[in-house]
Amino acid sequence: MLWLGLYFPQLPLEIFVRGRQQAGALAIVEQLGGRERISRCNVAAQAYGIRPGVSLPAALSLCAGLSVQLRDRARERQALDELALWAYQFSSGISFEPSLLLLEVGASLRLFGGLPALLETLQRELEQIGYGAQHALATTPTAAGLLARTRPGCLVSTQAQLQGAVGELPLSRLTRDRNARTLMRHIGLDSIADALALPRPELARRVGPQLSGLLDRLLGLAPDPRPPWQPPRYFKQTIELLGEIEYATALVFPAHRLMVALCGFLRGQGGGAQNLQWRLSHRDHPDTCFAQGLLDPSRDPDHMLEVFRERIERLQLPAPVLTIGLRVEEWLAFEERNLTLLDAPARADQALLERLGNRLGGRCVRGLRCLADHRPERAWRLCDPGEAGDLLTGSPQQGQPQPPWLLPQPRPLSEHQGQPQYGGALRLENLPQRIEAGWWDGFDITRDYFVAHSPAGERLWVFRDRRGGGWYLHGLFL
Repeated sequence: MLWLGLYFPQLPLEIFVRGRQQAGALAIVEQLGGRERISRCNVAAQAYGIRPGVSLPAALSLCAGLSVQLRDRARERQALDELALWAYQFSSGISFEPSLLLLEVGASLRLFGGLPALLETLQRELEQIGYGAQHALATTPTAAGLLARTRPGCLVSTQAQLQGAVGELPLSRLTRDRNARTLMRHIGLDSIADALALPRPELARRVGPQLSGLLDRLLGLAPDPRPPWQPPRYFKQTIELLGEIEYATALVFPAHRLMVALCGFLRGQGGGAQNLQWRLSHRDHPDTCFAQGLLDPSRDPDHMLEVFRERIERLQLPAPVLTIGLRVEEWLAFEERNLTLLDAPARADQALLERLGNRLGGRCVRGLRCLADHRPERAWRLCDPGEAGDLLTGSPQQGQPQPPWLLPQPRPLSEHQGQPQYGGALRLENLPQRIEAGWWDGFDITRDYFVAHSPAGERLWVFRDRRGGGWYLHGLFL
């Protein structure tokens, strides 16, 4: 087995800044030594000379406009759960440690084209969703987590290399037990190699059995069971914005980060999303909710973002936005396929329909679907564009052409000596097309349809009502 450790050293800071492309000076404060001290700060704060360990009053004296946030460990744990939801596309074996994810990737390397390609994809998508990680690879989860914290970039792919890779690391980085760390320092155990050089019974007698068991799990000499993690059946994430956003177009940046996380979840589930539900929260106003529809299931964040731009441009914000959330409750099976040259026109049409639907509203863009009915009024219905059939090629009746444009109601035509009139006498073409249907549902018709030509050169679709008499105009050929 191969375990990949992803350590997020700036996680306490990133949960606050990932919602904005540019953030001002920000610092995370913790109680250290009985005083409020800076534990993390961003680049903008460092430009003022603020560093981790500085007291809060000293930091405020360096930068009066410094934004301060208390460390929120609950939100950090929630962020790790959300990162696991994204990382499920790379591995189904996921475990947690503080500020760290452990992925069993031995079975995934071939799928992603080898370790370098997998790491490149991981780093690229982590940057897109707003996190920075240190990584390390080892044959045990404990070693992968330890190396990710202390020797980022270390790759140990065989058991024989493991002891040499971890031997020089400080023993204090392996355990958080304060009493054990004090005792180890008193008896002169500085590194992991020092502890491994001692007889195991003597080490257990001096510092207790916990350290011996931890060393065995580190080297793979003892089982290291980890509770299995299973992703939820739906996707739901929220980004808290650092400050209020007044313009809808500024939501594109945090929305893209949510879409990248969503697509990672969908790839892990082997599915695609067709209906995205967005929620924007405001300070003193009800939440703004809207849907983003796609014609086909997708897990392409760039395509989703393009459609989101069209949708957000016509959105009027009632108040500044504090948080943006994305929810997908239902996802559909997704099949990857390569597009050919002949698919390009269809994809272009689909993109146009999606853009129109999200810009004008879903009910303003409709398709036509053919139905199995001989009566022209009942042979079609409005539908969503994704399920539309082709009315023009939809089974002509008895080999006769039918027009693409039907009048809402047949229009009565005048007659002269039994000949229908429309700007003059109409010239009828070919034999009639007789339609008799509807006796079963109360809309019974008996008609003879003709293609007719008017004196003005128009090509019309007319019929004679064989039961009630009279001529009617029902459609026009374009």
